[in-house]
Amino acid sequence: MKYWYRLTIAVFVFLFFKVTRDVSRDELFHWDKGTWISLAYTVIVILALWEIVARYIYATSNKTSINSSKGLYILSTKATLLVLPLVFLFAFIYDNILEYISCCPEHYYGSFLVNTAQGFVISLLIIAYEIIILYVRNAIRAAREKEQIQKELAAAKLESLKNQVNPHFLFNSFSVLTSLVEDDSKSAVEFISKLSDMYRYILENDEKTVVSLSEELAFLDSYIFLLSMRHRSAIVIEKNLNLNQKDILVPPMSIQILIENAVKHNAFSVEDPLIIHIRNDEERAIVVENKKRKKEHLSSSTQIGLKNLSNRLMLSSGRGLEIMDHEGSFQVRLPLSRS
Repeated sequence: MKYWYRLTIAVFVFLFFKVTRDVSRDELFHWDKGTWISLAYTVIVILALWEIVARYIYATSNKTSINSSKGLYILSTKATLLVLPLVFLFAFIYDNILEYISCCPEHYYGSFLVNTAQGFVISLLIIAYEIIILYVRNAIRAAREKEQIQKELAAAKLESLKNQVNPHFLFNSFSVLTSLVEDDSKSAVEFISKLSDMYRYILENDEKTVVSLSEELAFLDSYIFLLSMRHRSAIVIEKNLNLNQKDILVPPMSIQILIENAVKHNAFSVEDPLIIHIRNDEERAIVVENKKRKKEHLSSSTQIGLKNLSNRLMLSSGRGLEIMDHEGSFQVRLPLSRS
């Protein structure tokens, strides 16, 4: 379909040149061998230049950002430099070869400079057209992807909140709290405080795309405390973080989701605890890693998990999660961004 479109444009370009050059009506409707050769030349040159430009812009756009004026300038300049020698080449061929093939020299259209100038103008129009089409397509695709990610982000936030307030979670929390009230009132007060901090954090950051790492780690401490009170020594979380937390941003509840994923998909007991390591790779990423220990009865997944978190990261920083699922271990790298 696109080639028929280009062919139609090429024929119209030739007719435009013919109308502007032929001074009389007799010349306008007179088609001889030279006219057909000129038509064939125009069509072939336009189709060849168009295909070269389209393929080059498509291939180069993956390496050059077209979302900025600088990127558009670089891409258009490179495409122009590419077609410029081709324009001279085609004009040279027409000027020195097709002239001798034509049986009617009086219908030889234009000189070498005129054909070169016209070819160059046509090339610029083709470059502008292809860049505009590519820019519009990328903008539409980016808008659709952003809209989809926003929907998934909203679903993730809602699901995360539901996970924390669902009856099962509350039942477990109240069960732990009941035993603490009876046996250790001081720990019960701390448990209520940490539970309150968790809900406050979730509600306050429900509409945010990112939060500071220091806020996220404070929330994580509350979550780890609740885990430790519920599972005791069956879950061991080892944190080894050494980085400047002030200007580093992460999606809210992101590290908690990684820990929750490990707890959900691995077997553990007091005799054989699940050890989850949390460390940083300099200031590039936070790494959460644990040994794989398959559960005999795995509960059904909400299908939010890591995929949704990765989409949230793509929205906030342009980078997703890096997941390394080895035979004996499972590692997730959470990329960090700066404010």
